[in-house]
Amino acid sequence: MLVASLIICRLVDDIATYEVEKERGQIATGIESYMKENQVTKEVAVDKFFEMVTNAWKDINEEYMRPTSSPREILMRILNLERIIDVTYKGNEDGYTQPQKVLKPHITSLFIDPIEV
Repeated sequence: MLVASLIICRLVDDIATYEVEKERGQIATGIESYMKENQVTKEVAVDKFFEMVTNAWKDINEEYMRPTSSPREILMRILNLERIIDVTYKGNEDGYTQPQKVLKPHITSLFIDPIEV
């Protein structure tokens, strides 16, 4: 479950930050490496990364549902880490670098304009 979590974190960051890193002159990105290694376009590389992310999510879900000797609290923390990564990089946006654009609306809706129950 932890390995799948790290895979998701790495790949969604690579997808979301590829263009910005390319503009900064970084050539050692995951997307760029995959493109060169497999002689494919950016679109094909991004699609492959999304496929790997989907498979990693399936692994997380399967591992969480499987009986294990690991405490459920630890597994829940790994799952919650992935949930925040999903929100931070939703829609291929880099919420880590640009939190005001991506995360601010979530924080506002949680703490400033909460839904009354």
